[in-house]
Amino acid sequence: MPRRFRVPARRRLLLAAVSLAAVVTCVLSACTAGRAGSAARDNTLVVDTSFVYKTLDPGLVYEQTGYLAVHALYESLLTFEGGDVTEPKPGLAESYEASRDATRFTFTLRENATFSDGTPVTSEDVEFSLNRLVNLKGSASAYFAGLEISAPDDRTVVVTSPTPNPNVPVLMAMPAASIVNADVVAEHGGRSDASAASNDRAQSYLDRETAGSGPYVLERNQPGEQLVLTANENYWGDKPGYSRVVIRNMEAQNQKLTLTRSSSPEIALDIAGTLLEGLPPSLKVSQQPDTAYFSFVNTDPAVSPVGSRPEFVRAVRAALDYQGLAELFGSRSGPARGLIAPAYPGTLPKEETLRQDLPLARKLLRDAGITNPAIEFIYPAITYRGVDLGTIATKVQGDAAKAGITIDLRPLPLNSFLEQYRGGKAQMGMTPQALTYPRADSMVRVMSPGGVNAERMNWTEDNASPDVLSATEDFLAATTEEQRNAAVVRWQHAMYRDAPYVLLGNNSGTVVSTPEVTGAEYTPAGWIVDLAAVRPAA
Repeated sequence: MPRRFRVPARRRLLLAAVSLAAVVTCVLSACTAGRAGSAARDNTLVVDTSFVYKTLDPGLVYEQTGYLAVHALYESLLTFEGGDVTEPKPGLAESYEASRDATRFTFTLRENATFSDGTPVTSEDVEFSLNRLVNLKGSASAYFAGLEISAPDDRTVVVTSPTPNPNVPVLMAMPAASIVNADVVAEHGGRSDASAASNDRAQSYLDRETAGSGPYVLERNQPGEQLVLTANENYWGDKPGYSRVVIRNMEAQNQKLTLTRSSSPEIALDIAGTLLEGLPPSLKVSQQPDTAYFSFVNTDPAVSPVGSRPEFVRAVRAALDYQGLAELFGSRSGPARGLIAPAYPGTLPKEETLRQDLPLARKLLRDAGITNPAIEFIYPAITYRGVDLGTIATKVQGDAAKAGITIDLRPLPLNSFLEQYRGGKAQMGMTPQALTYPRADSMVRVMSPGGVNAERMNWTEDNASPDVLSATEDFLAATTEEQRNAAVVRWQHAMYRDAPYVLLGNNSGTVVSTPEVTGAEYTPAGWIVDLAAVRPAA
């Protein structure tokens, strides 16, 4: 039978990729101004975060802060509730049906949904928005490429995929798939046809105005300083918790200081890792482990004679102290398990936690005839999510030395690291990897032979094991969520045995809030926190 769900009788909509670093200094006086105050101030939610965004145009948005704001200003066909990303929930669509082969998805729109100007949301708006997203050819467009959108009537949208794609409902919950008011955007230069990439002129308008149906509208956009949102007076759903939201650009260390002193409704989005240490017990912490850190090893003998030996990679895996690494990450998820972080469907169970085995590491090297192995290890010299990556690299170096492996550390500025890593000339190194959307697909596609990350390691179908290739094919051929979740477990097992990656651990996305608020729950869905769900504490 086709899969179908409908919105429960009593349920409000909880409406609300990854950058390594965006740090802007915030002077103490600006960070702490206006903490307490009048009733009007108490009806304002302050959000402190290190800004990472280029635009608020839903068709082009891709960065963390942009997703946060766009999710509050716009709505998509489906959404996720709170921190649970196991199943998409109704958004602008009250229901959907999927064909057995996962190539055709039919969405039925709500009758009462309206844009902020009071006009109804129709299937033509959906068709325009999704076609514009694809044809703008922004960063998120690749995930929607090949999908055909049609609007048989005002309340019906049909999405067709040329190949089985059970993740279409998940894609329809991405902030990039937000629905805009087609008439308003077109009036301000928006295009949805094949010429959009060169002829669309709506971005400047959407960076200062709102053309959505979300619980908030944009009052002010001051790049590098703040975003101010106010409640949408024409919102068709439940009223948001605060009439005004101020999103402020603030460095992580200052976020910690500011929140510690605050007595107003306030949340911070970048107090993570070791920065969580020493927080007052009155502050609330919500987090989920959604980022995997791994070491990559080049498979090209011309680049790394020793790194290209599978036995060497397996020896490094066996040499690592995974519990010690987890403590450095400051993560509550415990030691590493698999390439899919614990926050997502398809993660490996805790029983499969990786453990150090130094005798095995030495035996693998000895049996392979590898003596006194040495390799260069590059990493970006930054602090990401409260973790100094240098401390992780040093830990890897020390653990490997206990097995007789010499790792020469080479910290690099971020741009230099990316240049060498992407050029395929790095012998070994480390980097974080988060999912672009909350399904394993994005990880499988970039990490498997032929994927972007694999190409950087010169790992192709020609030098990959049959088991890895078979596991990848089985995963991509699956037509249901259940089949893919099972297939990705086998894929992770095959990758652990034969891939040129060494999993190091997981780090968590975090939301820290003052006692004055409730509902500030971190979500690995991409938008960090649903601003409309944050409410005054009772």
